[in-house]
Amino acid sequence: MAPTGRPTGNVLIVGAGPTGLLLAGDLAAAGIGCTVLERRAAETSTLTRAFAVHARTLEMLDARGLADELIATGRRVGALRLLGSTALDLSRLPGRFPFVLVTPQYETERVLKERALAAGAEIVHGAEVVALRQDAAGVDVDVRTAGGETGTRRASYVVGADGVRSTVRRELGLPFPGRAAVRSVMLADVRLDEVPEGVLSVGAVGDAFAFIAPFGDGWYRVIAWNRRHQAADSEPVDMAELRDVVRRALGTDHGMRDPRWTSRFHSDERQVPRYRTGRVFLAGDAAHVHSPAGGQGMNTGMQDAANLGWKLAAELWGWAPSWLLDSYHEERHPVGRQVLRGSGALLRFALAEPRWLR
Repeated sequence: MAPTGRPTGNVLIVGAGPTGLLLAGDLAAAGIGCTVLERRAAETSTLTRAFAVHARTLEMLDARGLADELIATGRRVGALRLLGSTALDLSRLPGRFPFVLVTPQYETERVLKERALAAGAEIVHGAEVVALRQDAAGVDVDVRTAGGETGTRRASYVVGADGVRSTVRRELGLPFPGRAAVRSVMLADVRLDEVPEGVLSVGAVGDAFAFIAPFGDGWYRVIAWNRRHQAADSEPVDMAELRDVVRRALGTDHGMRDPRWTSRFHSDERQVPRYRTGRVFLAGDAAHVHSPAGGQGMNTGMQDAANLGWKLAAELWGWAPSWLLDSYHEERHPVGRQVLRGSGALLRFALAEPRWLR
């Protein structure tokens, strides 16, 4: 395609999580018309899912002028005690960011959203994608608002960054092969009477596993797994059970109290066979989902976005070679596969802790 004086089309992104927001910011900064559709009506949430931002992601954010602002919202972790006496010294990592940043996902989303809006992206909340159809020239997306009204938007390209239950992936008819990695994991956001010695606390003893991370505002995220009690995701979390599991795994429950949110979940290991189908792309959890071990999910999705954004911009500005958009799948699919295998191995290692590590 020969270069033109203006972009030849636009991009519609489904999903306003970190993956979709980073992509929107990159496209808008490159002068590409970009709209993000988000099913959730609320623009912000005090609840959080991911909270670890890795060094590679911080480098990527630094290139966009965002790293220092995000770092100011969280806490730096320079060393990780993995299990027992096994430790990882992150201060030896090369580069500007020899640490893991612990910050709530909503802070990451806030920083990315502000950048995207400032660059000219449109973000629409309460907009649920219900169907899509593509032809040789573009993609028609049927959207239902929170009020029940329906309409159709057309875009040159669509990116599904709409999570593990991706509507975009479903509309493409793509399988999502894989398996459940672990079931009945308990989550809770709580206050602690006793501040843990380290920034992150993790332990596994016999049939109990627990992990505690601070949000920096007095709240802590607790993740715990009880091999003795494998309940359905719909079963409420019992705080007595949670305290018992944490005490067994860590030796103390740190005076856990005042839960503001609890949930159970199961973690899958799945990956879509291809990240591109015609004019539609998948990124983040819509393309790959893995165990929470290592905190890789959000980071991998944001790196998907960084890879795809400039390539879509190049195509729409008219200077991309014919193979460039296909290289997104070729480059990112192997990375997703490696993360899936690595995080899965780490999870199984943690939940089946051998006695010699204790």
